[in-house]
Amino acid sequence: MNRSLVLALAALALPAQAAQIAISHRGASAYAPEHTFFAYDLALEQDTDMIECDLILSKDEVPVCIHDETVDRTSESTGRVDSFTLAELREMDFGSWFNTANPTLAKPEYAGAHIVALEEQLDCYLRINPKMRFHVETKDSAGGRAEQIFFDLLTRKGLIATGDVANGNVQSSTVMLQSFDAGSLERMRALTPTIPTAFLFTAPDQTTLPWVLAGDGPDYIDAFAPNSAAILLDPTSVQRFHAAGHDVHAWTVNDSQQMSLLLQLGVDGIFSNNTDLLRAAIDSAGTGTTAEERGNPASFEHGCPGIAGRVSSKDGPGDVWEPTGTRGVRLKAGAGSSSGGSSSSGGGTPPADGGRYGGGLPLYLLLGLGLAAWLRRQGIGRIQPSR
Repeated sequence: MNRSLVLALAALALPAQAAQIAISHRGASAYAPEHTFFAYDLALEQDTDMIECDLILSKDEVPVCIHDETVDRTSESTGRVDSFTLAELREMDFGSWFNTANPTLAKPEYAGAHIVALEEQLDCYLRINPKMRFHVETKDSAGGRAEQIFFDLLTRKGLIATGDVANGNVQSSTVMLQSFDAGSLERMRALTPTIPTAFLFTAPDQTTLPWVLAGDGPDYIDAFAPNSAAILLDPTSVQRFHAAGHDVHAWTVNDSQQMSLLLQLGVDGIFSNNTDLLRAAIDSAGTGTTAEERGNPASFEHGCPGIAGRVSSKDGPGDVWEPTGTRGVRLKAGAGSSSGGSSSSGGGTPPADGGRYGGGLPLYLLLGLGLAAWLRRQGIGRIQPSR
């Protein structure tokens, strides 16, 4: 379509329902191995609003972040993801392929990169930034087991109902579910009304064309997520979706000019491998979230020490969180501790050393206990037991 015509149609588009957000597709995957802590860390450095995880179950039903249903493309091994246990997947190298495919971006540390369990992704980046949001895509529903296990995980972690979803603000939720399979979204909605959903599609087919023409669909779909080409072929579809109360998330856009065009058309979010380019495009348009609303720190410890590798099953171990209002969460209990207590941080930010020690005791307390033990050995400050 002629660019001038597209821009003319953009001028007629309704305003976006919320601030326009940057969604890091498999992390900042243009620059680091996709779905590894390297790519996720870089997405935070590039000031993303939202991190994506393509969810597939391992053989022992642990949700892991990997795009393909096999490990062939992104590891040195072969076979279906669901034919390996989490322990077996952890033995694979998910980084060397990137160095081979992208010699100008290759880094020695990428070799040997590990697969990431979804629970570790959530805990790591919520500890770094309690306002971070996550777009999770069911790739293989495993006969409906994926939705049930995802629901169970979020329920156990206190992330099943966050934000202000009840009032239609789907972007306020810490977690959002997306899928090309409308049935997956329907199954999730049957489990809970509090996790917002997004329906992914390319060119409309017999089922989806009526939804696109009406700008509306089944009530288990909150947002529509068309391929960017579908939007450019039908720019007024954004208007129709907005008029029916739906957010619009476009995928996957890695070109700055196309990003700017889609932002002018009023899409609410864009998936991109190039988070830095997308952040620049949104900031240039002046229609995005503020740095304070995003909450990404200027610096943080990379690689998620204390969290990376700690999940051993679909039951964790992992942190427990609680909502802080209309946006964000706070740590309620670290992995392995009782969920009845509240975080020692009190104000929504975990202790500074929480990531390093994986939810254990703060460093100052560990040092204090060590000093107390040494004093007891020296016979100093020993207290006689009372009767």
